[in-house]
Amino acid sequence: MKRSPIKRHPHKDPVTPALRLAVLERDHEACVAPWIELFSGSGELRLLGICRGRLTLDHVQDGGGRMGKRAPSDMAHLVTLCEHHHLDGWATSHRPELRAYLEAVNAAQ
Repeated sequence: MKRSPIKRHPHKDPVTPALRLAVLERDHEACVAPWIELFSGSGELRLLGICRGRLTLDHVQDGGGRMGKRAPSDMAHLVTLCEHHHLDGWATSHRPELRAYLEAVNAAQ
């Protein structure tokens, strides 16, 4: 059985190379997952798993949640994650912490 290729649909607001570079620089060219507890309000710093794979950008929606809709491609909604933390379900289960991180780092700029 022959598989058909994955169809990719262009987004209305793609992540431009300049935006990708700006997000990577803001996040110190590292996955933010291991340090996310700093921004969760617990004041506790603990390592949340080992990072693996290349760095990716994740779109983090605002708190209202819009199932099936991607968050805008801008500094307020993009965060740097390794493939492991982005694709293994960690990012989905830590949305509130990622939102708090984005609020903190974007307010500081």
